[in-house]
Amino acid sequence: MKKRYKIIYFEWADATSPTEKSWWTPEGALEWAEKDNYWVEQVGFLLKKTKEYILLAGHTNITFSEGEEIEQLGHLIKIPTAWIRNYKELT
Repeated sequence: MKKRYKIIYFEWADATSPTEKSWWTPEGALEWAEKDNYWVEQVGFLLKKTKEYILLAGHTNITFSEGEEIEQLGHLIKIPTAWIRNYKELT
């Protein structure tokens, strides 16, 4: 089986919401926004990279049916480029 995609490691900031309570004062909301972040570290197969986003698959699979090669991709994720803070190609 030939290698089809680059494997990348990247760190990105996900959207987040406070879970400890549902009502906030304006001051408390601003304080929460300044101190709380949700950083994700991830590895995946790079399917597409544009100025706006990257598209990755967590899994790839090649099966054969009646002599034909069928490619399948799983655990897709599309992340806005502006959310990415670190990016490194592993292969």
